[in-house]
Amino acid sequence: MDIAVLDDDPMRAMQLERALRRGAHRCMRFRHGTALIDALRHQGFDALLLDCDHADADVRELVRIVRQSFGHGVPLMVLSDTDEEAEVVACLADGADACLRKPVRERELVARLEALARRAAAPFRRAGDTGRLPDDDIPELVYGRYRFDLGDRRVWLRDRSVRLAPKEFALALLLFRNLGALVTRRLMIDQVWQGALAEGARTIDSHLSRVRGKLELWPHNGVDLRTVHGLGSRLDAV
Repeated sequence: MDIAVLDDDPMRAMQLERALRRGAHRCMRFRHGTALIDALRHQGFDALLLDCDHADADVRELVRIVRQSFGHGVPLMVLSDTDEEAEVVACLADGADACLRKPVRERELVARLEALARRAAAPFRRAGDTGRLPDDDIPELVYGRYRFDLGDRRVWLRDRSVRLAPKEFALALLLFRNLGALVTRRLMIDQVWQGALAEGARTIDSHLSRVRGKLELWPHNGVDLRTVHGLGSRLDAV
């Protein structure tokens, strides 16, 4: 996993990086909340790890900003100096998925982050995943009324096949893979158009409009596609 870590203490940051690397995860450290927010606009992370003992950031406010701007698709854990019930409840209410008291036990930290990541990925499952070996599985992803056949690059809404152009399919799949999280225009360009568009290109908007209409990405189908002005789009479960 790619994990973003907010911590302004070099010694603590080194300990966290060591623990995460032992778990075979990549770590990107940020000393300031503004730098973390800017990075979230341009790249994706599998989890966020924020230390509340930060001299220059109100971490609880930062959690709220992350959730308001980027949704709940990315697991977020806060490292706290206390396990007082009121503090933990407040942290979770702000949008954190877990609070872990310091000093952390390295193996527990990694295990909890991995558990959060598995839970975040749960809405998508392999169709027919009942204990068969991965190579035996039909390459499909399912969410609610939607089913994606990755091999034939086809999508179904309920039991109805929906015809999507190749880039429409890629864009729809990107949105569903990031359900609940902001998908920036930069990420769309990189993943769907291989970097060959400007961020302000109307092509992106026209493709989003066609994907919304063809797949009926509306609340009565359990999802809602929203535009986050100047940043990108977010597909939310409703």
